Amino acid sequence: MDIIKWNEYFLQIAKTVALRSNCIRAQVGAVIVGEDKKIKATGYNGTPSKVVSCAEIGKCYRIENNIPSGTRYETCRSIHAEQNAIIQAGQDRCKGGTMYIWGHNFICILCKRFIVQAGIRDIYLQKDENSPIEYVTVEQIKEDLSNAF
Repeated sequence: MDIIKWNEYFLQIAKTVALRSNCIRAQVGAVIVGEDKKIKATGYNGTPSKVVSCAEIGKCYRIENNIPSGTRYETCRSIHAEQNAIIQAGQDRCKGGTMYIWGHNFICILCKRFIVQAGIRDIYLQKDENSPIEYVTVEQIKEDLSNAF
């Protein structure tokens, strides 16, 4: 019997969490896990509570206006999965933890700031079933942020 590796296990959970997304453009899920391998919080990309989503409207402003991914975040109704997970967990439960992200193979600059401030140490990402698992440390993210401007 083959037992699933921890990274694959938590990425599969993040994939399931992404199914709650109400974003037309991308379905992303995030899971924050403590050093004890216990889930601290989950999050998916979607609109804030009681805000009408693009799925409900039936159209996406960003798609209609050809806005490239990773740019002009102010034109999106949704909160990113990473941000939602951090909000749900709170900083105390994030410190020293690992974040697993399904649906992307990069971390936007806004989420990098959240991750550093929350005290998350390691990040694993997988875009889809056919993509490799990417690994990023908080030290790499800090370096990216230091060199961003």
